Amino acid sequence: MKFKSVTILVLLLFFSSTHLIHSQHFTSDSYIIDWGNFNITSGRKTSVNYRLTDTVGQNAPGLSEGDNLRIKAGFQYIYDTFTQLSFSIDKLNIDFGTLVPGIGVTDTNILTVTTPSGHGYQIMAQENHPLWINSSNFIPNTSCDSGNCTSTFSAPWISSDKYGFGYNVTGIGATAYFPDSTYFRPFADFSLNQDSTIIASENSPVKDRQTIVTYRVLVSPFQAAGNYENYITYTLVPRY
Repeated sequence: MKFKSVTILVLLLFFSSTHLIHSQHFTSDSYIIDWGNFNITSGRKTSVNYRLTDTVGQNAPGLSEGDNLRIKAGFQYIYDTFTQLSFSIDKLNIDFGTLVPGIGVTDTNILTVTTPSGHGYQIMAQENHPLWINSSNFIPNTSCDSGNCTSTFSAPWISSDKYGFGYNVTGIGATAYFPDSTYFRPFADFSLNQDSTIIASENSPVKDRQTIVTYRVLVSPFQAAGNYENYITYTLVPRY
């Protein structure tokens, strides 16, 4: 028996918090200055063969790092702060087409993240409910080959007789959650009051970092035919 198409509609959310901090604050009737120090010169210098940003005259300019902190001292680092937080997804509709029992079908999304200098990110994900026609007719979320993967724990899912719907994530920020492309887990399920879970994260700033989400669905011969659907919500949480 064949099945009608399964569609996932994907939503994107941002979460951000911004706080203005004044190292020095000077005011008069004619001016307002908010800055940390004054120096002889600073800025960008370029030529055919080099590009330089510098600070001259400040005490101890440069990058200093410790176990729990990073200090960028100098006006040249202001250019790093011009990087804007961004989050994009390559497509908002996943269509598995016609499903055949015992044959797994996959499709992918590419999530792209850029964060300001000095900050990392977390990507979190959640489904509104399992793939279903209605609440009594659904494709179960995968429990992987071992039967013990959860919304927060991935495991290998290779077998053709372990039915369900799940996802894998690959990319630099995903290796702590998915050791390789054979590891899958089910989405956190909003209908079961499960919180969104982290699928990728990094502690350092990134530019155009791509993370690939692979969706997989595998149905049994007893699955009812129909058009199954759900929504996946991705949330980007910047780290400050």
